Amino acid sequence: MAFLACSFCITPALSVSAYAATDGDNVITTLPAPRPHITMLSFSVQEEARAVADTLSVYFSAHVESASAITAQQHLNQHINDATTLLKNYKNITCLTSDYSVREEYAPKNQKVWAARQSIILSGADKNTLLEASEKLQKLGLSIDNMQWSLAPATRQKLEEQARLGALKKIRLQAEEDARALGLSLIGLEKVHIGSDPIPDDLPSAPHPTLLFAESRMTTPPQSSAEEQSVSVHVSAQARLSAEETSIP
Repeated sequence: MAFLACSFCITPALSVSAYAATDGDNVITTLPAPRPHITMLSFSVQEEARAVADTLSVYFSAHVESASAITAQQHLNQHINDATTLLKNYKNITCLTSDYSVREEYAPKNQKVWAARQSIILSGADKNTLLEASEKLQKLGLSIDNMQWSLAPATRQKLEEQARLGALKKIRLQAEEDARALGLSLIGLEKVHIGSDPIPDDLPSAPHPTLLFAESRMTTPPQSSAEEQSVSVHVSAQARLSAEETSIP
């Protein structure tokens, strides 16, 4: 009898979801309301923000050939030193040097020469100042390989914030519209993922230097106009939909 009494005490604990109340001599048991059926909908949206590019980069190459590798390096180093010394007068221009190389190549008549090369990248927001400095570098013997407009890091970050907020608002509206189209109600969003275009370095890498420099060494720097550039943000999420207008934790 003691064993049976113990079993009787455990049984009510198994029905923890039920609610019991007394009404005189009767016991009334109330069961919780059934949870509504949930439909999961996965989708994604993209939002874009645009602005006029505000940073101009000009790519230069210094190229020296000599029968001696040491002589080629010395002459190249002198060219680069002259260029960087000149650029110290321009406080609002960023100067980077890269892609230093020395290698043996074949010259006309199958003669071997040592070719030394290095790239210089100028960057700044003042187009006129950059073009002025570029012309002076050309007179020192450097040649322009390319010009490119881009967005400054602060500008790109601002555009990303605009696109991110726009994408989050758009995904909420789309979830509500899709729910109505399915005859359901939106309960909430889950597993929200935000992704954006990769942020480049402050300055893009220089293109591979061309081999024909003589024709452009003493020319006027080409003109370049800034155009609009865009930053995209992608947002994906899962929407919880139900046939009943209720809130589920």
